[in-house]
Amino acid sequence: MKPSSTLIIATAITASFITANAQTQGQVYRRDTSIKVYDGGMHEKMMAWCGGFDSPQFAMGDLNKDGKNDMVIYERYKGIRTFLNMGVAGNPKYVYAPQYELNFPAIDGFMTLVDYNHDGIPDLVSGGGNFFIWKGFYNSANQLSFTFYKGLEYNNDSFSSGSNNAYVSPTDIPAVVDVDNDGDLDFIAFNSLGGNFVYWYKNVQVEDTLPSDSIRIKLRDQCWGKFYQTARLYHQLNWNCSNANLGLNAREMRKTHSGNAICLIDMDGDGDYDYLDGSVGYDNVAYLENGRIPYGVHDHDSMVYQDTTWLKTGKIITLPIWPALFNVNIDGDGKKDLMIAPNSAAENYKCTIYMKNTGTASVPVFTYQNDTFFTSQTIDVGTNAYPFFFDYNKDGKPDLFIGSRGYYTSGGTYKAQIAYYLNTSVPGAPSFTLQTSDFMGLSAHNYAGAAPAIGDIDNDGKADLVIGHYDGTMSYFTNIAGSDSVQPQWQLVQATLKDAAGHTVYTAGSATPFIYDLDKDGKPDLLSGSFSGYVYYYQNTATTPGNISLKYITNKVGNARADNDIYGPGTSTVFIGKIDNSNVDYMMLGSSSGMLYRYDGFQSGNTTVPYTRLDSNYSYIDTAYALLNRHGNYYGLQSAPAIADVDGDGKYEMVVGLTYGGLMLYKQDTNVYVSACSCTPVSSDAHVYPNPATNTLNIEWTASFGTDAVHISLISVTGQRVLEKTVSAQMLHAQLNTMGLNAGVYYCIIQSGSGRKAVPVTILR
Repeated sequence: MKPSSTLIIATAITASFITANAQTQGQVYRRDTSIKVYDGGMHEKMMAWCGGFDSPQFAMGDLNKDGKNDMVIYERYKGIRTFLNMGVAGNPKYVYAPQYELNFPAIDGFMTLVDYNHDGIPDLVSGGGNFFIWKGFYNSANQLSFTFYKGLEYNNDSFSSGSNNAYVSPTDIPAVVDVDNDGDLDFIAFNSLGGNFVYWYKNVQVEDTLPSDSIRIKLRDQCWGKFYQTARLYHQLNWNCSNANLGLNAREMRKTHSGNAICLIDMDGDGDYDYLDGSVGYDNVAYLENGRIPYGVHDHDSMVYQDTTWLKTGKIITLPIWPALFNVNIDGDGKKDLMIAPNSAAENYKCTIYMKNTGTASVPVFTYQNDTFFTSQTIDVGTNAYPFFFDYNKDGKPDLFIGSRGYYTSGGTYKAQIAYYLNTSVPGAPSFTLQTSDFMGLSAHNYAGAAPAIGDIDNDGKADLVIGHYDGTMSYFTNIAGSDSVQPQWQLVQATLKDAAGHTVYTAGSATPFIYDLDKDGKPDLLSGSFSGYVYYYQNTATTPGNISLKYITNKVGNARADNDIYGPGTSTVFIGKIDNSNVDYMMLGSSSGMLYRYDGFQSGNTTVPYTRLDSNYSYIDTAYALLNRHGNYYGLQSAPAIADVDGDGKYEMVVGLTYGGLMLYKQDTNVYVSACSCTPVSSDAHVYPNPATNTLNIEWTASFGTDAVHISLISVTGQRVLEKTVSAQMLHAQLNTMGLNAGVYYCIIQSGSGRKAVPVTILR
């Protein structure tokens, strides 16, 4: 029988995959937080390497079963970060602990932790069109983990027939509280027709005498609180609404707005839930008082008073757009406080507002503390961090410079500057100490984006400074110091860098420069990442020391590209140099997917040949929370790598700049050599089923498969990575949702440290 073309292609893919793996290095780097980071006052930043914050959602739960509630922070499209509570009551102190993150499911929309089944273990509620419930448990390492319970549906004859999703907008933050005080948790969310009325999905677990480990809901009220939200922050109170006819015509519906963050708190200790409202399009918080119990209003929750400038007697809370409030006990004193953050990307530094409860647990009084409660504890330079290592003070240790797209300004623009951290490491104790957050006063230039690159671009033997901007242009600072053995003195020469022909050096957006002698002629050249995902190459053609002369060669050098797969092109960043003890220079591209791509084949100096991609996901580093929205746009974490031996121990450290505006740290964990292959095939310790599959693919492995995180990829016969997931090895099981894939043959690649298995899988339709 003649083999099918699909089988021939699949066989070729398998062969090429195995061949490519002969060049991979396996898991060389691991997440690390051991390098201490201090601010200018020598206070340690306990969250230094968490990546920064933009629009965080806050939840509390005991991650390590030590009896103390820890902090879990989720950002839409960016994923989960976990922090251990190392403080004492009244004195909060949270330490970044990324090892717990893999125990959380991939979620969308919103996230909160509650104990729905009263077993003392936090459960997880998430959303994105519906409420999804995950049951919490502690694994064998006493780490909080989750198993999926169900998505919430209701069947309520008084309002509808059949099974209906309990709707929550993918961009909203609903409330999960016991709103009727009957002992089980209810679900509160705005309706889907314009965000004008609040729906109450009542949990009838108690009424129906169901087991505590269950949830059953009914749509009990389509106008909870008896108010109507207009397109303004002001609400129409005492609204005459009924479940049968809400009384709105099309014209009135157009006056509403969609986008809400609900926070329900009993503010006055009267037994009913009042409402703190954050709405899209507004920068402040509205307060609505519930009159159900004190005023006996219809024996229903009914808002009877509102304050659209909440805390007007104290500090009015404002954010550029859409504040979201989270009622959590930050300081461990037994009283829930408030954390406030934007629910949309805007303010990217003053975005963790802490309101301490200075009242009681039953009658809270929220007192403003500061607006950088967590951002001040991490490295955070606004949006899109671009790190660069360079020994600035000439003490033999690489210092850390961090540029960014910029800090958000009140006018809605971004203003960039560069932070400088001095390498203050001593043997056995690596550290960085902030010297200035505005190196050389660069903020005065009002740059929109500042990605630094340092190297001798004018051929005078001294390291110069080139800064890339978000619009694709660059600025050039020459080094006027006496020699390269002393600290540089950089002086602006060209605010907009020109090439030898007088044309603007331009990358069509998001210039992220790097200086490296690519053609091996002894003169460092200028390269840059770009919006296109390719690498621009300007050759250094200068003949006179001290003069800069650049010649545009190509916008696709080596045809190296970031994210050239199912996700489409992604903005690239570039690093070239030694990345491990193999003593070989590699090209490393950061990407919009958050992954890192390692390229070979440029070392000879030939700039006209295609370079070879060695890894589709270098060292399994994936800083992104991959998500395609309904329009096909890709959301992730822009990754920007910088690599150096920070502490002089012979192994390398890698920092990766992220969209959040901060960095994640990785430490070289394994010695590697060019001929080494750390991918040992495994034949019996991992299984994939069912095969053929339709909508769900199950992956199981034994404890002997590996103790590292398990990385699962589904590769099409054309070589595209169509699905990917990373989970804790201790879970021993994972699922891939294959519902959206076309029928055909795919390869499921399962890897954990040295363990590896590739399984052909058929998807049916």
